[in-house]
Order: sequence, then C-alpha cells, then structure tokens
Amino acid sequence: MLRPLNRGTGIDNARYRRWLASFSAYVSQVTRQKVELWLEQFDKADLDVAARILDAVMFIGHEQIKTKYRELLQGLDGWHEDPRHRRGRWYFVPFSGSTGESGDSMVHVFRMATAMTRRNYNPLFVHRSELVSLRLTPEDTVILIDDFSGTGRQATKAWNEVFSEILSEEPRTYLLLVAATQGAVEKVREETDMELICGTILDKRHNLFDPLCKYFEDDEKTRIEKYCRKADRKFPKGSWDAGLLVVFAHRCPNNSLPILHADHDDWSGLFPRQFD
Repeated sequence: MLRPLNRGTGIDNARYRRWLASFSAYVSQVTRQKVELWLEQFDKADLDVAARILDAVMFIGHEQIKTKYRELLQGLDGWHEDPRHRRGRWYFVPFSGSTGESGDSMVHVFRMATAMTRRNYNPLFVHRSELVSLRLTPEDTVILIDDFSGTGRQATKAWNEVFSEILSEEPRTYLLLVAATQGAVEKVREETDMELICGTILDKRHNLFDPLCKYFEDDEKTRIEKYCRKADRKFPKGSWDAGLLVVFAHRCPNNSLPILHADHDDWSGLFPRQFD
C-alpha cells in the first residue's frame, strides 16, 4: 500500500493524470472515464476516501515484475548463466498446474526478464509432469515460478498434494514470487520444504483493515467496508480478509479489496479479473 495524498486534496486533472499514469499498463485498459464511473459509485461524502484508495493502490507493472525476477535469480547461490559454472542442474517450473494459470504465464515473463528466451535455454524450462523423469538429486535446483501469494494456503496445498512427492529426492527447491504477504512467507517456510523468495513482502500495514494500517482512520475503514460488502458480500475484505490494495499489470489478486476488481450488476471495479 502506498501513502495516499492528504485528506481533502482536490480530485483535479493532475490527480487523474497521476492515477492514469500508474494504471495505464493494466491488461483491461483504465481510462479517465472508467475512473470517473468508478468514483460515481461512492456517495458524495465518501469521494475523498475513495480517491485516497486509488492513491494507495500498489500497482506492480510489467517492468517492475521483470526487474524483480532478474534480481531474485541473480541472488541465488549456485546460479550462473554459463552452465559450466552452475552448481548442479537447474530447472524452472510453473508453480500452477494448468496452462493459462498465473504460474504458466509468469514463466514466459521470467524468460524474457532473464534473457533466456533463446532455444538453447529450453531444456531448463520444464513442467511438473516432467520432474520425475529427471531423476533429481540434492545437488540439483528446482525453481517454482509464480507471481503472488496472499495467504500461503494454495502454495502449501500444492506442495503437500503434488510437489512433495515429485521432489522426494530433495533437490534444493525455491518458490520464486514477485510479492507475498508476511503471513504467506511464514506459512510456506513452516509447512513446506520450499524456500520462498520474493521481491516484495507485504506486512500487516498493507492490510487496510488491520490496526497497523495508519493511512485510514477507523471511521474511514468502516465506510470503505460498506462499499466492499456491496462489491462482494462473501469476501468484503478480500480473500481470507487480506485487505490488500495490490494490483499486478496482468491481474488483480482476489486478496485485494473487491471494490478494485469486482465486476457485476451492483459493482464495477477498475481492475476486473476476467477479460474478454
């Protein structure tokens, strides 16, 4: 969560330009008209807090994602672009299991970010179904790639139900993420044999409804929750009450507030999770 502008700051052309500059890379185009329509869903008395929500959105664009991936790979012990200088064999694997899910698409982004799109790098990139046949050893390294973990629940489930058996020979295993909450990091490290590494760790201050979040007053949080319930009655604070204001250029996590991404007859978010 970013620091929003001061209360009472005007919603003027400069502020619109700031929002549009930040959100322009979203997969579903964000225009001034869409921002205006989004704001119209709030009562006049709540426009200031709605605008401050947009100020506080942490938008993670394509270049930021690529930069994080490059830095994380370069920081791993034993890796080298030249295979003669690597420690053991290295394999990069989409963490999600189905084509089209985030892990699969993020591997493509990872390859572009790390300049490994050429054909000679293809043997380094495999799917989970191929891991068993590789006869891995503790000298080898497996990098499971995804973008985000909000709670760590899906990650631990995938480990316990799939990867713990596939990787039973105990190669060094990393779960590489662009961002994760502190809770997700702790859960993965406590309940799996993966070492989770990520570019950005979001602590409780990034949960709008947590007492540690000081950018919004309690009465403002109550008013925000009213709109969040309209956007999503089941998960008004985001999936598992994460309360985040995080948006990736390719998709808004469901752990973020539903007023950002819900898309139905009663609410239209700026960052829908489903696209045509």
